[in-house]
Amino acid sequence: MLQRSALLNEAAVVHGFTTRHGGVSAGPLTSLNLARRGGETDAALDQNWARVAAALGMPDAPIGLASQTHGVTVLDGDAATGPGRFELGEGDAIVLTRPGALIAVRVADCVPILLSAPGAVAAVHAGWRGTVAGIVERALDALLARASVGPEQVRAAIGPAIGPCCYEVGDEVVAGLLAVAPAEVALRPGPRRAHADLGAVNESLLRAAGVRQVERVGPCTRCSPDHYSHRREGEATGRFAGVIGLRARP
Repeated sequence: MLQRSALLNEAAVVHGFTTRHGGVSAGPLTSLNLARRGGETDAALDQNWARVAAALGMPDAPIGLASQTHGVTVLDGDAATGPGRFELGEGDAIVLTRPGALIAVRVADCVPILLSAPGAVAAVHAGWRGTVAGIVERALDALLARASVGPEQVRAAIGPAIGPCCYEVGDEVVAGLLAVAPAEVALRPGPRRAHADLGAVNESLLRAAGVRQVERVGPCTRCSPDHYSHRREGEATGRFAGVIGLRARP
């Protein structure tokens, strides 16, 4: 059900990148779908999120979620109430400082990024548009302000996403990525068109902003039967999540 980052494990951070296994959804959404999709029910979503929270050892935690728009809005996860899933509004990153709560972003080829600093965490949804617009830098800035620390105290885990093996892109994407990263980081040659490495671009942006501890976690989602992939399965597929939180103080 969960893939974890060794880097975040070292800091005892509550987190995980879900797979598509271990839930109750049916059909193309089988089985741990975590977003409202065609044919999904509220009951299945509630049960799936409850299973994720329990697997993270926080069964009664509120889970702050965003209505993702491929933009650069950063939401306040401290507003989530629970237990269970709580919609915070439109945005593509969430910052949390409230103990006893979880936050998450949902993906199916885009890049999920989890950030941890002393006393604060963030979850980021980085598609190519958000990456070019600066969502990971916006989230990092918000995290640093809330934690009152420098970027050298941040740990970052970049989760499963479509890889350069499969992410064939057009001229618009190429131009956008080259505006924020060098070609040797952003692009790979492909048989027809260029292929992009969106995870590598986000890693380079984090490191340029002063984050020294960055880890890549998980496979290419289009290649992996253990993950939902829009590029492989189309609009009918489900969504997995990058989840992070802060345990309640004893």
